[in-house]
Amino acid sequence: MIYQVLFLAVTYLICAIPFGLLLSKIFAGHDIRNSGSGNIGATNVARILGKKLGALTLVLDAAKGAVMVFVARQIFAEQHEFVALVAAIAVIGHIFPAYLRFKGGKGVATTVGVLLVFDPLLGALACCAWLLMFVVTRISALASLFAIICVAAFAIILFYPLADILLYLTFALLIFWRHRENLQRLINDQESKF
Repeated sequence: MIYQVLFLAVTYLICAIPFGLLLSKIFAGHDIRNSGSGNIGATNVARILGKKLGALTLVLDAAKGAVMVFVARQIFAEQHEFVALVAAIAVIGHIFPAYLRFKGGKGVATTVGVLLVFDPLLGALACCAWLLMFVVTRISALASLFAIICVAAFAIILFYPLADILLYLTFALLIFWRHRENLQRLINDQESKF
């Protein structure tokens, strides 16, 4: 039990690392929170500081979740529900980082990284759904919301294990909550396009 608690704590601390903010300060001498949407995620970094830094932010935010879930699966191979909990903590750490007074990113990249390891099929579905909606609309927020809806719906329709369904519903709730301002702008037809 103590090892599990420690692993969850380490997962949170690693996944709370705000790569978007760190990269913006290191490579541009800029606090990304003071520009654009004020978000530390890949979309805002790409809009303000360019696609290269945005892509690097995306990769690192996805990788931190993917790595922690991968390690959890190796160490706790027979404890599927615990690995699901690790996946949830990874995303929660990114969205609510103690380092930034619990004001983090929107969780999309970290969720995708987690999904690609936890359930590669659903991870691939999320990527394809995001890409499809983004190509059609050029709106990152809408693509993100569509992708997570597809993941949760797919799991429910195919009667996935309860722990998995709860995990995907948690992801959906967190991502929708973090995109509440985007949703309002979408309703008002004011959301920015790429």
